[in-house]
Amino acid sequence: MTKKKNVLMRSAGLLLALVLVTSCFVGSTFAKYTTSADATESARVAKFGVTVTANADVFAKEYATDDPSVVGTIAKSVISTDKVVAPGTKKEGFVASTIAGTPEVAVRVSYEAKQFELTNWTTTGTDEYCPLVFTVNGVEYKIGNTGITNVAQLQTAVKNAINSYTKDYAPGTDLSGVGADTLTISWEWPFETGTNDTEKLANNAKDTALGNRAAAGNAATVSLTLATTVTQID
Repeated sequence: MTKKKNVLMRSAGLLLALVLVTSCFVGSTFAKYTTSADATESARVAKFGVTVTANADVFAKEYATDDPSVVGTIAKSVISTDKVVAPGTKKEGFVASTIAGTPEVAVRVSYEAKQFELTNWTTTGTDEYCPLVFTVNGVEYKIGNTGITNVAQLQTAVKNAINSYTKDYAPGTDLSGVGADTLTISWEWPFETGTNDTEKLANNAKDTALGNRAAAGNAATVSLTLATTVTQID
């Protein structure tokens, strides 16, 4: 009986030792530090929301009188059923377009003279004469300036000046407040031109010839189609 009891005790002790060894093995193999975190994000499309409103009042049907001797008596120096230009008329600071919006992206504002044409500016059909003076953002363009000796060169110079003008703005810029940067165009047909009486008389005759050709249905014309584009900068 004692012998069986000793065997039983030894068996129980061995079993306990095995359990302890197994517990240590499991503990050393599978026990570990652990931590975790979740990251959740979302995004929306960046705002653009830019509007461009083209202005179309570069020429007019009527022009106010400038001569102080008749102001108050004659209010208008020119009245027509069509938009016209004439000696003594002008348009100062024509703003190409009105831009609004506060985009969340950087943008570039650019301009394009899709059409700028000076047609039929001759006094006799062959003798070119165009007294119009154009100003694009402060720079004057007229026949007689350096590199401009004829109507075609004047036309090209004005178009290039318009097409080359751009402005860049950082994200978050309120474009409705950048009017000072907007492309501006002025034009004028001086009431009288020339550096002396002889030149003035000759140019007055040429002005008259243009008016007479218009009355005969062969008028000189000036036309402008101007596009304003706002484009995201990458």
